[in-house]
Amino acid sequence: MKEKPVQHLIEDTSVDTTAAPSDDDAKRLESLGYKQEFDREISLFVQAGFAFSCMGVLPNWLVGFAGTMNAGGPMSLFWGFVVVAPFVTLIALAMSELFSAFPVNGGVYSWCYLLSSPEWGPLMSWICGYIFLAGQLSTAMTLAYSLGEYIIATWNIANTYQIDNQGANIGIYVAVLILGITVNACGLKFNAWLNRVMIGWVTIGTLIIVIATPLMAPTHPSGKWVFSEFQNYTGWDNVGLVFLLGMSQAGWCLIGYENGAHLAEGTRNASRSGPFGILFSIVGAVVQALVLCIGTLFSIQDVKELQESSFPVATLFLRATNREMAVFFLVIVTVTQFGCLCNIMLAEAQLMWSMSRDKCMPYHHFWYKLHSKRRIPLRIMILQAFICAIVILPSLGSKVYWSAIMSTAIICINVSYGLPYVCRLIWSRDKLPKGPFNLGRWSIPINIAAVTWVVFFSVVLCFPSTNPVNPITMNWSCLMVGAAFLLSLVFWFTYGREHYQGPVQTLQGDSK
Repeated sequence: MKEKPVQHLIEDTSVDTTAAPSDDDAKRLESLGYKQEFDREISLFVQAGFAFSCMGVLPNWLVGFAGTMNAGGPMSLFWGFVVVAPFVTLIALAMSELFSAFPVNGGVYSWCYLLSSPEWGPLMSWICGYIFLAGQLSTAMTLAYSLGEYIIATWNIANTYQIDNQGANIGIYVAVLILGITVNACGLKFNAWLNRVMIGWVTIGTLIIVIATPLMAPTHPSGKWVFSEFQNYTGWDNVGLVFLLGMSQAGWCLIGYENGAHLAEGTRNASRSGPFGILFSIVGAVVQALVLCIGTLFSIQDVKELQESSFPVATLFLRATNREMAVFFLVIVTVTQFGCLCNIMLAEAQLMWSMSRDKCMPYHHFWYKLHSKRRIPLRIMILQAFICAIVILPSLGSKVYWSAIMSTAIICINVSYGLPYVCRLIWSRDKLPKGPFNLGRWSIPINIAAVTWVVFFSVVLCFPSTNPVNPITMNWSCLMVGAAFLLSLVFWFTYGREHYQGPVQTLQGDSK
């Protein structure tokens, strides 16, 4: 039987609250037109842990350290998180409300369709899906690449023979992608166990690092320097702009909390667990980021050396402690980064599987398949690893290309966060079905604030980080984001508008 498009707004998504959680989840999913295809193995604790791990604050809080220290110094590193956190919380609140109303694996991609008009729904969800996919792929690439840097740095500190070439990093990059596929192929139940372990690992590891590093550091900068020192090596004269440029580090760390939505159909009591998982992860990540910033800033021995270092995290640990402790800390961070990579790859695979289910991807019949009893989209995991391996190759010839990938990830993901709210404000301002988590009369103001911040921060992230601007210092992320948008439109007119009508009702039949 031919599948029918899912309704744009389900006026009544209520279910029998006295039913067992599994029945409640299945009925809510059925009200959105989908059959249950995953085992409900994810709890609230795991939802929060999954989102928290995807944010990966511990391994990523110094990835853009040099740029942040140039654009504001210690003041931007610490206060950047203070400024960004409230706006990220507003985005997370609006996202939690949508998650509660529409607990489906497509996440922001599906929400755009459900919140739009019948005429605009397919195009809006198509654009959001492919921009978000570009952001997710860029994030996975950034995580895998920095994971390779962690591994090389750990080796170089522990051994006399030094590894210092881009080819080695690319080789490790491909290897960790393959290892990530292997781990995720073990299924959602294994991933749930992994995230329980990762919560403990990250919590204990963070405490060890933020306590031991300042205690062992030979010298400590003053509190005035940590909280109020402003440095400007960007070439820009506007102090406000420089501070905003320095906030990119906070912007990079405080993304990824939406990934729990891509496990919605495998989560118990998803319409309740999912929203609270997002909010718990945000609170945990912000607290962790502030603690790490303070511990890091009070442990710095030579700012200039860190700014010039090819890998400032390793340099920080080595100068503040000793070789053995630096290796130990790097192992903690490396394992954390790998857990983050596995979760991002799983969330990305679930997104692509959802898009295949809805015929939003070419050869959707081939990609819309869950393998083995573990119900894992293995073909899509292999596809995403292949894409990441191909797209990273130009970095062998240009470091500028690599730096643009990280900025592209932040912008694309933030834009895709904002698109569902835009759809709601334009087409369904007062029609959103109320899930167990809803914002009541604050819903529309929070949506407006979230969209405003996404637009503002996306513009900031497109600014070149240094002045004067040349091909080396140019921020090419705006070009890459624009290319992703244009390609999605070209793909829409050449393929999408003929084959894609929006999310389909799989209850009507099997779309495989």
